[in-house]
Amino acid sequence: MKGIILLGHGSRDPQWTASFEQVRAAVERRLPDCATALAYLEQSVPDFATAVDQLVALGATLIEVVPLFLGAGGHVRNDVPQLVERAMARHTQVRFLTRPFIGDARAVLDAIADYAAMNTATPG
Repeated sequence: MKGIILLGHGSRDPQWTASFEQVRAAVERRLPDCATALAYLEQSVPDFATAVDQLVALGATLIEVVPLFLGAGGHVRNDVPQLVERAMARHTQVRFLTRPFIGDARAVLDAIADYAAMNTATPG
């Protein structure tokens, strides 16, 4: 079975995760045969290791990690690969695939540009 981890930064504010929950639910609707989990690098739960353990317990033998970051900062370049390496060492029977961060996807950048260019306000 395939699992997907949607990996975000995290926040002290519990309301911050609401948008990520919406993304998770949308992915689940699109991929009903795939186990989907959220994970956060810091300050929100679950953390990455917990999300991996949950997917493995459900029978995932392939876990795709989708970094929900717009830029390739230190988290994307350093933290995410380290987390995946640790998970691979703990779960040697599971294959891991790290997808490019979402800010590297043309469709995401185009959607942001379309949103920013919407003419919804009339100058005053």
